[in-house]
Amino acid sequence: MTDLTARQQPLLVDRFADGVEFRDFTKADYGPTIAVYRLVADDAAKVAALDAALAALGERFLEDGAMAWEYLLVTARRV
Repeated sequence: MTDLTARQQPLLVDRFADGVEFRDFTKADYGPTIAVYRLVADDAAKVAALDAALAALGERFLEDGAMAWEYLLVTARRV
């Protein structure tokens, strides 16, 4: 492998109106979050706590209708 590079890239996410929408999206569509919900599914108190924590996380990072995320872009060329 040659020319291996890694760089952080910004991503503006303007999909969510509030923390509850963020929670509902990750709960339904984000694999790691789905796995955690499956793990605690038999404990209503844990599900409620996770619901509240994810909604609060969304609210904390939502600013003027958008969330500023970043991701790591890794590229390489195979020889």
